[in-house]
Amino acid sequence: MSPFVTWLFSIMAAIMLFLHGLAAFSAEITTLGGAKLRDWLQRVTQKDWQGACFGACATALVQSSSAITAMAVGLAHNKTLSARGALSVMIGANVGTTLTAWLIAFKVTGLGPFFVTIGGLWSLAGPMAWRPYGKPLFYFGIIFLALDLISQALAPLAHHPNIQEYQQAVNSPIFALLFAAFLTAMVQSSSVVSGLAVLAVLQQIIPASLAVWMIAGANVGTTSTALLASSALDSFSRKLALLNIGFNFLGVLLFATLLQPAIHLILTSDVSASQQVALVHTVFNLAAASVALIILPLIWPRLLRWLQGA
Repeated sequence: MSPFVTWLFSIMAAIMLFLHGLAAFSAEITTLGGAKLRDWLQRVTQKDWQGACFGACATALVQSSSAITAMAVGLAHNKTLSARGALSVMIGANVGTTLTAWLIAFKVTGLGPFFVTIGGLWSLAGPMAWRPYGKPLFYFGIIFLALDLISQALAPLAHHPNIQEYQQAVNSPIFALLFAAFLTAMVQSSSVVSGLAVLAVLQQIIPASLAVWMIAGANVGTTSTALLASSALDSFSRKLALLNIGFNFLGVLLFATLLQPAIHLILTSDVSASQQVALVHTVFNLAAASVALIILPLIWPRLLRWLQGA
């Protein structure tokens, strides 16, 4: 097997490890939360900002905005959650997913082996009643162990003789946005794409100015999960997923226009390039969520009529 094929499969294997670890971690947290999580969800989504805060916190905990948006659509379909409550949760979910970028930017991915070891031992040899709580720790460690592997696999690219030519060929914000949106839709995880963007900056493969457009593209691509989840449900659920897409596109429009002066200021600041990307990611999603929450009460009567229509 050639070195290139070996390297390619190493990258893919690390990404698969990340995705499966993310899915398993999300499933374990959701299972442990159970009915209590759903009951609490109903209470905290009575107000838009509370629903958005819950969406942000739940996404930061589960490390998957895709899982939270899909759950919100499903709960709205089952009448467990109101349409407005589900939408507020989805608005906040994008904010919670910024945690991944910060963890990578501050290089805390080395904690992966620690959590894998502690979680694995806990789930196998801990007190019987507490063993289920070891599995989330184990899968949380798998997530960051996979990020370590991705970082190590990307490192040789920084010294590749053709890397400068490659950078010039793809040094386009629109290309970065579309590529990230497509990749996110394919892997069904904005966390892995935003994580790859920050890792690529850490390895000096792409500049921070290009990575931030990948972050914006990941926000667009992640809407595909809610759309897929709603495809097997009723018209109401599909329209709710379309509203989520609309708000995310509004966020990207905000990113490309009004937020550009602030983004330029961040990209010229003294902090490291990876932290610049994480900060842009946070500012972008906070601004988009704030604007969405401001305009939601103003347009909700029309949106509700549209949602309830045939």
